[in-house]
Amino acid sequence: MSDNFEINVGKHNISIGTHNEFSYAKNVFVGRNFGYYRYSTLQDFLDDAKPDRYCLGYSLFGGSGDDSQGAAEFNVTQFGAYIQDNFKITNNFKLSYGLRVDVPVWDKGTVNSDLKTRTIPLLNAAGKNLQGAIVGDRIATTAHYSPRVGFNYDLNGDRVTQFRGGLGIFTSRLPLVWPGGAYNNNGVSQGAIDISKGTPNFNPDTSVESQLNNNGTALGPLPGSGKLGGNVDLFAKNFKLLQVFKASFAVDQKLPAGFVVSGEIIYNDNISAVTYENVNLGNSTSNLIGADTRPRYNERNNRIDNTYVGIFLGSNTSAGKAWNSSITVTKNFASDLVDANISATYAYGKSTVLLDATSSQNSSQWNNIETVNGSNAIDRISRSDFDQGHRFLSNSSVKFKWSENMKTTIGLFYEGSQGSPFSYVYNDRGNLLQDTFSSSALIFVPGNRADINLVSNSNFTADQQWEALSAFIEGDSYLRGRKGKYAERNADRLKWSHVVDLKLAHEFSINVNKKSHKIELTADVFNFTNLLNKNWDKRYFVSFGQVQLLEQKGFLADKTTPTFSFDPNNANRINQVDDLGLQSSRWQMQVGVRYSFE
Repeated sequence: MSDNFEINVGKHNISIGTHNEFSYAKNVFVGRNFGYYRYSTLQDFLDDAKPDRYCLGYSLFGGSGDDSQGAAEFNVTQFGAYIQDNFKITNNFKLSYGLRVDVPVWDKGTVNSDLKTRTIPLLNAAGKNLQGAIVGDRIATTAHYSPRVGFNYDLNGDRVTQFRGGLGIFTSRLPLVWPGGAYNNNGVSQGAIDISKGTPNFNPDTSVESQLNNNGTALGPLPGSGKLGGNVDLFAKNFKLLQVFKASFAVDQKLPAGFVVSGEIIYNDNISAVTYENVNLGNSTSNLIGADTRPRYNERNNRIDNTYVGIFLGSNTSAGKAWNSSITVTKNFASDLVDANISATYAYGKSTVLLDATSSQNSSQWNNIETVNGSNAIDRISRSDFDQGHRFLSNSSVKFKWSENMKTTIGLFYEGSQGSPFSYVYNDRGNLLQDTFSSSALIFVPGNRADINLVSNSNFTADQQWEALSAFIEGDSYLRGRKGKYAERNADRLKWSHVVDLKLAHEFSINVNKKSHKIELTADVFNFTNLLNKNWDKRYFVSFGQVQLLEQKGFLADKTTPTFSFDPNNANRINQVDDLGLQSSRWQMQVGVRYSFE
């Protein structure tokens, strides 16, 4: 619901308004509701051996799938008010400034008295800072202030040289699925099983009752029993919406011969981003031995309160910033027979974060972050998944005006972009850090043969593996510079991609009874140069932004010195050819027809 009011006073145009949002959300999602089995090898699965991990999510109230009870159901209201003054100081200088205030109001949730009276004192005694979070309590109602100022300066009043820019604080909406987790992951509504020892054999019956039954013994609290369990999502009492400080500055300059050049730089700095901690996880219990001495958490036996699996606390962080710059040159040409325009842009951007919030589940936000010392011990920023790097763009079109009633347009679009960031991790099924039990531990890059314990396999001896691994490290400019150190998150990048799209459009019209009837035939060829040669213009990816370079096989007799194997074919997991959707490396064509009249 919005309402705006404008006041014009001399050189001032003042806008006063309000924007209010009233949202209702109901989310029946239950992660792994049909059971999740993970095997060490494909052969283990084929042999029906026991899995090395079993997970199940289910409603403690009953039901399964879309019929699960205990959905996250809540209301949130966000009140907003703003005032802005557009001040025309002179004919060639305009200044705008204002203030916006947003106030979100959250619902209360389901109370968990056990967690409040018994678990929270345990967490506090273990040194965990819950920042005032309590299951069932609402996030505090807080006013978010967003002051802003912007300007546009036409240097000589002739639009030949213009400066524009501004700075301010910007407040974002919050994806409701994040706070929504607190309304059903509360220890009362949903149960969760996550075990790696004593796992059940594969059970094709997907019903919750069957999945919970392990040869007559329940793996967890039964639905309807009134018992507690599962994961718990908490948010700090004073959790704020996502806010950034943003500043920008740009110049537009007309040049001789009809060229225009524009340059812009944008800077963002986090004020309140989101981060997570599993406050139910104790401190590390041991360390690896060898060149890699990272901590180990022994999560299965190191929960502060075994009634619950993970207790995930969402809070704010100011870590992380980004900047992007670009320069664009454009040229337009018009005549009686031909119209043409062309633009070319070079852009470079850099973005750092403490955590990339890309999942719909708070537990997954914490589970899958690549790290050296564990997901509770992320103490430095890293390159973001969305770090732009270098990028070139060009867009051009030519329109041939054969007659008043017939025109043909040919357009070309080129994009050359640096590959996405990725991380080198172990394929260890979480056995090294033992906190999330996800393969997210960043590798230690061996500087010499003594830095890694390789074991022979059916294809390669340990010495052959080392020769191949050493050659791979030496051949990669990033890994070569990290020998004897840990790999960093998102520190390497995929190969460049170069893509050209083609657009053809032919328009003809006729006049009937003083009305113009137009028909336009179009053909869009995405990745056009791949049509010319199947080996041209590839886009690249790695699965989930990770390369599992080394497989952890086991431990030496001391149980703390890990052993590994290296498959030289792992290099093929880098720069895999993307072949999905409109971003595919394959060429695709779209044809269309449009009829219009006036």
